[in-house]
Amino acid sequence: MKSILTAIYGMVAAFALLCGWCYPVAMRWSYLAAGVCLVYGILSLAVAVRPMADAGKIAAWCWHGLSGLITLGLLLAYVLRQEGGWFLAAAAQTGFTVLVTLVLAVVLKPTGTAFKR
Repeated sequence: MKSILTAIYGMVAAFALLCGWCYPVAMRWSYLAAGVCLVYGILSLAVAVRPMADAGKIAAWCWHGLSGLITLGLLLAYVLRQEGGWFLAAAAQTGFTVLVTLVLAVVLKPTGTAFKR
């Protein structure tokens, strides 16, 4: 699973950089998007190596994907409108995702320990 996560986040980062190369107006956004993909890729890999329930891993990965898309949209609005509030919203979204990831990693027990006699 680690290789799949690395490939997916790497392809999204490469696509964002390609968009910046094709559209010079979006160059700044493409660098920010590649950085966001790197952060969310590291969070997803941390969940992949952590011993926790499979359902928790899937929930965390789904949240990372959804949160990444929201963050990229907020950063696009920041670059297009040049208003700092959008950047703060993107930073808050990423911070909340880091918090959710930490809580899921600490709270959820590894598979097989819930029904131990």
